[in-house]
Amino acid sequence: MKIIAHRGASAYAPENTLDAFRLALDMGAVNFEFDLHRTKDGVLVVNHNYYVVNRQEKKLPIAGLTFEELRKIDVACFFIGADFHCVPSFEEVLDTLGEKAELINVEIKNDGNVYPGIERQTLEIIRKRNLLNRILVSSFDFDTLKRMRDLAPNMDIGLLVHGVQSIMPGRIIRKAEEIKAVNLHIHIKTATAKNIALIREAGLHCYVYTVNSRKDAERLKADGADAVFSNYPDIMGEWKLKP
Repeated sequence: MKIIAHRGASAYAPENTLDAFRLALDMGAVNFEFDLHRTKDGVLVVNHNYYVVNRQEKKLPIAGLTFEELRKIDVACFFIGADFHCVPSFEEVLDTLGEKAELINVEIKNDGNVYPGIERQTLEIIRKRNLLNRILVSSFDFDTLKRMRDLAPNMDIGLLVHGVQSIMPGRIIRKAEEIKAVNLHIHIKTATAKNIALIREAGLHCYVYTVNSRKDAERLKADGADAVFSNYPDIMGEWKLKP
């Protein structure tokens, strides 16, 4: 079972920052996940939410900021003990992970097509770096994945499903098959042995989010999950932080 560093080593460093990805690499991680957005001036950036929060606790939409404006905001200001961290670009994260990454799960946040054309732009960057065989594109937004499939027939795609939906695996499996997805990503609360078995019997890989205890990780491994997303790259006690 794969352990995927969820937004980097986000239990130990500010999530989705270059430090979080560097730390995950130092801990031995080879599988990574992060979220993709686009600035006002068209730069793809790595951040979880559609907005960033500044020191005044004001939410600032990424789509309303230029890349230069975004870089001035400390996205680690609420992470105890952290220095200043800015939102990295997609390309900076790919350069940081380099050749050490075996799997890079790029989650495109694009509900309602808020970033028109982001699929093509994402694909261009992936192809420019010759990373197609190491990238898995996922999204909660079905239409985003459908557009990506049309653009890239050979792209590995994972359909993300919210917790309540994955208790109806038959319907979700049919949606995944419609876009030729290779993965279903389901919430830990509905990652039962039965649901995992149904997903795998359909020929899909089952990835589970977000798993932050060793007990849960061991249970999911026994139940047949193919991978878990975790804020703790060392969750199974197999990796050691380098001195």
